[in-house]
Amino acid sequence: MKALILALVLASSSALGPAREAYQSGDLARARATLEALLQPLQLPQCADEAEAHLLLAATFHAQEDLPRAEQEVVEGLALDSDAKLDPLLYPPDFIAFVERVNVLRQERITQRAAERRPPVLLPPSPTLPQEPSAADQALASVQPASKGWYLVPFGVGHLVHGRTTKGTVLAVTQGTTFAVSAISLGTALALRGNDGRYSADDAPTARKLNVSYLVGGYAFAALYAYGVLDGLLSAPGPLAQPGPPPPERGD
Repeated sequence: MKALILALVLASSSALGPAREAYQSGDLARARATLEALLQPLQLPQCADEAEAHLLLAATFHAQEDLPRAEQEVVEGLALDSDAKLDPLLYPPDFIAFVERVNVLRQERITQRAAERRPPVLLPPSPTLPQEPSAADQALASVQPASKGWYLVPFGVGHLVHGRTTKGTVLAVTQGTTFAVSAISLGTALALRGNDGRYSADDAPTARKLNVSYLVGGYAFAALYAYGVLDGLLSAPGPLAQPGPPPPERGD
């Protein structure tokens, strides 16, 4: 209900209202067309509205898995408003993390675009040679950041998808073991029951042990699963690997 009220307020507050409404409703094609029409040619006189339009367009590209164009729009938006705050009721957590990542890794480009967007001075600046994209720029464009939703999958899948191999392997083994113990114990205990649903005098001690093993295994699996989810969702995304300088040559 709060999200709906917020969407209605935002929709009536500026020219960006239809684009916000289309994005929130999942109509990404209409949101993209509306935003591109507002930006090309520019129809937003306020700098804050233009910055929000770039970030909203970046969110649309991000949802369409077009990460290079999403990064470009994030750079443009942060160049206009470096202190832009993303509303968690409007943007998903993985996009907010993507914006924070671009803000850190592309700070030089954001600063350069901010300088280019400033009003011209009386004396024009000296021309600069265009810079070729660095290896780090090409690496970020080619990397597809995995969603943190993978951490909700048991057996360490989220950690393995995000490259955290050691912890993912440990969670896979421990969760798999506890789950197997619990399932096998429950299945064996149920198999010992007679047609009347009761255990015989000979099978009762074994059934009690199996029930205890089933409960212990189930609680252990639940605890390990909860730990894996919390550890993954609360972990910060690792920075992209940056190419280091070549090692110095050693003399003979």
